[in-house]
Amino acid sequence: MSELSLATTWFLAARTMACGGDEPSIAEEAAAGLFARAILGLDEESCIAAKEQAHMQPLTLIDCMSMAGQLPRGTADQVMTGVMMIAYAAASMHPLQVRWASMLASAMCMTESRFQRCCVNARVVASMLPHEQEAIGG
Repeated sequence: MSELSLATTWFLAARTMACGGDEPSIAEEAAAGLFARAILGLDEESCIAAKEQAHMQPLTLIDCMSMAGQLPRGTADQVMTGVMMIAYAAASMHPLQVRWASMLASAMCMTESRFQRCCVNARVVASMLPHEQEAIGG
């Protein structure tokens, strides 16, 4: 899978998780970019290209699930961990986020134990991020 394809898969999956809750926050968007660079190892050019409207607009959630299903196991685990981190960073999960996590895990052929490991890892990462209330000063 090319770096642009991985970046596209990541940003589609992350945006879907962020949009499944309330309006995506600046903290969630920043966390998605940080995760892309630090954990997935994507370069800045691929991240920018993947988020361009002309590139992203024609893609659907089915496209995202198809791309996610093609990820190697380790990369799929990283993407799932990041997606769950986005939800945990907001300190709550909405029903649409739960549904998206389930659909994505299914597309990646994840076992329950593998999914749970991703969730634990996501909790650890999310606990290191400032929560929206803290970032605002509340």
